[in-house]
Amino acid sequence: MKSSNDLHKLLVSLDGCPVDAAGGMNGEYDYGDFTLIADFFPRDSLMNTARFRARMPLERARFPLDVFTPKSRETAARDFIARTFHSLIPRYALKGSGIMGGRVFIDRPGHELLETSAVVVGDSYIEVRFTAEIPQREKKIISGSAIDLFIERIPALIRGSLVFSALDGEKLADWIETSEDADAARAQLRERNLVGFIAAKSILPRRDESGHPLVDGAVRVAVPSELGITLELPNRGAVHGLGIPSGITVITGPRFQGKSTLLRALELGVYNHVPGDGREFSVTVHDAVGIRAEAGRSIERVDLSPFFGLKQRGTDMTRFSTLSATASESVAANIMEALEIGTTLLVIDEDAIPADIVGRDVRMQELVPADGEVSASLVDILPGLRDTLDVSAVIAVSGAGDYLEIADTVIAMKGYQPYAVTEQARRIVKAGTVKRTAERPVDVKRPVSRQLLSRSLEPDKAAVGDGEKPAGMMHVRYGNEYIDVSNLGQIVKPSQVRALSRSLALVHRLIGSTGSLKDLVSLVMNRMEQVGLDTLSGRLMGDLCMFRAHELAATLNRMSRLRVK
Repeated sequence: MKSSNDLHKLLVSLDGCPVDAAGGMNGEYDYGDFTLIADFFPRDSLMNTARFRARMPLERARFPLDVFTPKSRETAARDFIARTFHSLIPRYALKGSGIMGGRVFIDRPGHELLETSAVVVGDSYIEVRFTAEIPQREKKIISGSAIDLFIERIPALIRGSLVFSALDGEKLADWIETSEDADAARAQLRERNLVGFIAAKSILPRRDESGHPLVDGAVRVAVPSELGITLELPNRGAVHGLGIPSGITVITGPRFQGKSTLLRALELGVYNHVPGDGREFSVTVHDAVGIRAEAGRSIERVDLSPFFGLKQRGTDMTRFSTLSATASESVAANIMEALEIGTTLLVIDEDAIPADIVGRDVRMQELVPADGEVSASLVDILPGLRDTLDVSAVIAVSGAGDYLEIADTVIAMKGYQPYAVTEQARRIVKAGTVKRTAERPVDVKRPVSRQLLSRSLEPDKAAVGDGEKPAGMMHVRYGNEYIDVSNLGQIVKPSQVRALSRSLALVHRLIGSTGSLKDLVSLVMNRMEQVGLDTLSGRLMGDLCMFRAHELAATLNRMSRLRVK
């Protein structure tokens, strides 16, 4: 292995050379307490961001043994180290007049605590993965600036984030304990007959699209006594909060009172959140799935008969396919696909689904009787899911009073505070003289997992790069296809999208001539659980984040080329 002195000499020799010559840095360099590994340099001088890894022995990093075990603590610690590295970048930024490049990047963590490939812990080492630009002027390497960057600044950045004594120990402990407590809270939900939990004094409203909590004038959650639950957590002890029971929960209230805010907190409760987020102990069962309309998405042989009957306008609805679904068809498919992969909770906002799926009220049913073309609404579907498949639902509605007939729990939101109004709702339903009837007979059963045809998963290599790249970062690229996942509300980071792109190739490698969608997704998830995110790529990447089985299945289901038996 070469030394840092060797790298210093190499950088001196590269002064004035074209940026492409920086590829000569490829290799490993011993800095004494860590090894710098230069992995990849692009050939295009206009894209001079190179990939690096810094690997430090754990005996040098000197972290306490309990920091990286169990998995919950390890995930939080790796996230904290990546955040620390990112926060230190401005301190060690390269400054100089007329210099281009010299910037350092790491995959920036968000509000969720997700397993990341930016920081990896092995049996005997800890590794941080980042990218850096080669300092240049007029496409020529500036060796003095490069030496400053790679011999002084980047080593200081590495030592400031990988050595335990350099970190804020109390803050790291808070990170770890918050993650561990959130996992413990989530693990207790089923035994308490709950699907969700919102701790008292949580801050659910967000300041803006960035996801930062609303601080000024923020309303902290007050817990109605009827729904109060206390969970015992390993670090914080007893935590009191709002329990969302299994069954059908209706969230109602006027506009702008917090219905969608509460619903969004439950939808993202499948992930742990960082200290200070306000939703640290807003947790949901791990397999909860948010449902939205996605007009235009493709559907491949999905049984939509519970919604539309066996046939509609001559089309077999038990094996329905289309390259451009209507909004109603997309909601039905999203629900049936979620059931196929496995879910115990659907999270639904009436604002995100079409009116016919929300349902027609009693008066409209009386005025315009149902015919064979009327679809079943969620008022008809959700009780069947609850009673037959033990699948719960939380749905936000404003004026659809028919949902009170099927609700097990009713929560009214006013001023961003929840109020338990189940008993009042039951009295109103009991006093009613006209009862709603189902639009059509509903036969709800768990879908059989479809068998994927392997040939449909082969990427179109000949056309790679020819497809028109859509705007935004929420498209999974596979071969020449860009799969729109922007309506999958539980994808929260672009690095999850990148990981999903690479996971499709792994699905293709694991499949035989055919394979069950559910089994293939399980194979990929088990592989990642055992090996880590590195199993997704032949290269060691630092910009991947963990996703769930549900997002992988949803991505596969949106492939226009997907074919099943």
